[in-house]
Amino acid sequence: MGINQLIYAWTAIFPIAVLLYYFFRKKYVKQSVSSTLFWQEAMKETKASPYLQHLQRNALFYLQMVAMILLVLALLQPYWKTKAIAGEQIVFIVDTSATMKVNANNSTSLFEQHRKKMLELVEQLSGKPLTLITTGNEPTVLLRQETNTNQMVNEIKNQEISYEAENMSKSLDFAQSFFQNKATSVYIFTDELDRQSLPLQHENVSWNVEALTTDITNVSIKRFGATETKNGISTLVQLENQSNKEFTTELTISNEEKRLMTEEVILPPKETITLSFEQLSTSSYLKASIDIKDSYLLDNETIVFMQDQLTNVFIDSSIHTLVRTAFQSLDINVSSVPSEQVELLKEKGIIVTNQFGIDDENEKPTLYIGRNDVSPKEVNGIVKTNDSPLFAFADLSDIYVSSLYPPVDGYTTIATVGDNPFIQTSETGDIIILADIQMTDWPLSPTFPLFMWSVKEYLSVGSDYIGTFTPNERKPLSLGATEEWEIYTMGDEYEYTIENGGKFLAPSEPGLYALRSNDIVKNLSVILPQEEKVIDKGTSYKVNNQQTNGEDDYQAHSFVPYLLILLVILFVIEWEVQRRRGFTS
Repeated sequence: MGINQLIYAWTAIFPIAVLLYYFFRKKYVKQSVSSTLFWQEAMKETKASPYLQHLQRNALFYLQMVAMILLVLALLQPYWKTKAIAGEQIVFIVDTSATMKVNANNSTSLFEQHRKKMLELVEQLSGKPLTLITTGNEPTVLLRQETNTNQMVNEIKNQEISYEAENMSKSLDFAQSFFQNKATSVYIFTDELDRQSLPLQHENVSWNVEALTTDITNVSIKRFGATETKNGISTLVQLENQSNKEFTTELTISNEEKRLMTEEVILPPKETITLSFEQLSTSSYLKASIDIKDSYLLDNETIVFMQDQLTNVFIDSSIHTLVRTAFQSLDINVSSVPSEQVELLKEKGIIVTNQFGIDDENEKPTLYIGRNDVSPKEVNGIVKTNDSPLFAFADLSDIYVSSLYPPVDGYTTIATVGDNPFIQTSETGDIIILADIQMTDWPLSPTFPLFMWSVKEYLSVGSDYIGTFTPNERKPLSLGATEEWEIYTMGDEYEYTIENGGKFLAPSEPGLYALRSNDIVKNLSVILPQEEKVIDKGTSYKVNNQQTNGEDDYQAHSFVPYLLILLVILFVIEWEVQRRRGFTS
């Protein structure tokens, strides 16, 4: 609390002068007494309530004194201060990824804690404009330079988790367009963010990171895959213990009707284990789940759809026999085909060859291992891979590659040896390994058959299954001549309608979905991105700069309007007291 006009303190002499005047003036009390008896009774009544009698006789004096004191205070312009956020404008960057659903204190999610904090900060804006940005594949501006507090509160309360990967770097780049050389306070609400990720080149911007600061436990189904074989369904499950203590959990695989298997699994701290299960019953989809009470429940269950897969693999006879052995270990039909007949195949299946550019009228999915149209060159370096489902179970970092063929223009590189492309994919879905098997030690690694299993899954997409998507993923799809499609959950709950011809928008929550249009039904699955299955404890911190120093501002609120209201009330009371006593007295 403080005062703005201390110079007007001299006006306090006026109420002091009035007070002195009342002390030295002569005082008379008019009292009519008809007899001595009545005099005695009047004296008794006066002695019985001296303070009330005094107040009644001097009410106008006290009212005038209070009014004058209030006038002096109003001239001094007193105020009280409330804490306000520093800067000319405020920017909120809110992480809406799936990891925000982690239980930070056994009852409330981290997202709800951040929401509460945002509402508290809104009360400290003191009229400063707020820009609210949410993270995701495409950062979204929910509020732009908003000054209406009610609008801010409503928007914050209506926020929901999008389940997308946070893409914080993209959101930070996007937020910089709002700084405009103004002193800005940026608040980032997330689970964990390294200081080095912040764009600290802005001297007039201070950064405030609100993160996950409590210890959590998390056991995750990192990956789950299934494929049909001659003897039933074969599955691979990868479990990861991200905690510092050992856990024992019950892994269950079930289909749409019943449990297919249950197994107790011991997970050592900070380790990942891979389990395989064979000869499971034929199903339309499979669900893997673990029974464990950890801090993050979203990655305790995952579902895969059993699409109409291709079960035949035709291998060019010129390809190394270890490739055939790897595919045969998957318990699928493998046939060796003479090189000159590969182009003539009519049966449905996956082709494995080195005849790059063969004229395949049936457009069969193809895995190219090496090329017969160019010569290789020697290379040296470590194998690095991109985020691709082909490497879900296969880590290629330890294999050695001596030579590579030239890359294919227009293909997407998903693995490299040093700076040289190693594995590429085409727009139609074909895969090319730019090396012969004998140029590597890959067959000696346990990842080799796992990679071939992933290749088989990748190339075996059926016509009634349009693919696997991440939450809210946008992708151009050709869904046939039908103009309108409706999306339903597997529980037959309507989600929304999409129009054919535009970009397909996947649902936000993970799970299995069906696209329906008249009698046509297509299936799709939505899964969490791999980075959203990892929970890291973070640190809340502030990064200040030279101009703002990160210090909080204080908003001054004047007492003067309230003092003036009291003065008006006092003047009305004085007028009423004077009126009752008579203006001539």
